[in-house]
Amino acid sequence: MNRSENRRRALLPVLAAVLLCAAVCGFLCFRGISPADPPLRGKTVLLAGDSRSSTDYSFYRDLLQQKSGGTVLNLGASGKTAAYNASDAYFAVLRDNPHDFSIWLVGGNDDGRAGSVGTFSESSALFQQGEPLVEETDITADYGGKTFIQAVDHIMRKYKTLFYDFRTSESGRIPRMIFCTDLPQQRENGGTEWSRTENWERKRLAILECCEKNGVACLDLYRLCAFDMRFEPFYTEPTDFAHNRGVYYMDGLHPNQYGMDLITTLEVEEMKNYLLSLSPAS
Repeated sequence: MNRSENRRRALLPVLAAVLLCAAVCGFLCFRGISPADPPLRGKTVLLAGDSRSSTDYSFYRDLLQQKSGGTVLNLGASGKTAAYNASDAYFAVLRDNPHDFSIWLVGGNDDGRAGSVGTFSESSALFQQGEPLVEETDITADYGGKTFIQAVDHIMRKYKTLFYDFRTSESGRIPRMIFCTDLPQQRENGGTEWSRTENWERKRLAILECCEKNGVACLDLYRLCAFDMRFEPFYTEPTDFAHNRGVYYMDGLHPNQYGMDLITTLEVEEMKNYLLSLSPAS
């Protein structure tokens, strides 16, 4: 067997792999999906909530833009509670920024202490834990509730009323709301309300209850990330925007780039799966 024949035989597996790759790419492009395309190119994602979603931590935006290929807006309100996120003042900011997705991470400034969370159902786990039964707020007025669950519920109902209708008529698109369960945190020491596992879990249950009640997509970051707070520092003033003191947290409250790397991967997957669900079946 001559040298040219050996070379031809050696190239056969490479040629077969190239042809297979071309066939797969052709099939995907036939369905309108290009493997090289960022999943959210041409889409705008709005980050809502507290300081974790604000311009204080621009690497959250940068990571999400890099992974999704979309435009990301940091509109979190630093130092604010869920009650502020439910306010007319905050919604006025959101209405000035048309978007295709909104990702909500609220509760960082709500301690979740017993009696402050509430529930809408006597059959809920929160009611069994002694949380008060509360009523829906009036979304045609500024927020006036007293519990964490009322603020979260107000946000969801007001968002759906304003954006699902208002944005349809103004921009021709209906944004997708994704609500995240709050992340664990710890401040000062293990004895503070902010640092108690039962308080983190109460907030999680309230968000899950509201998502089910209102038909809102829920991303359970609390469970999916499963951050081990034994290896994270306790938050103390003043906030340090530059130095990581923990593994996944800057300071026991704000996730660092490693924490946000995990979070943004989960968020992109959630948005990508939603967009794929809208694609016509093959």
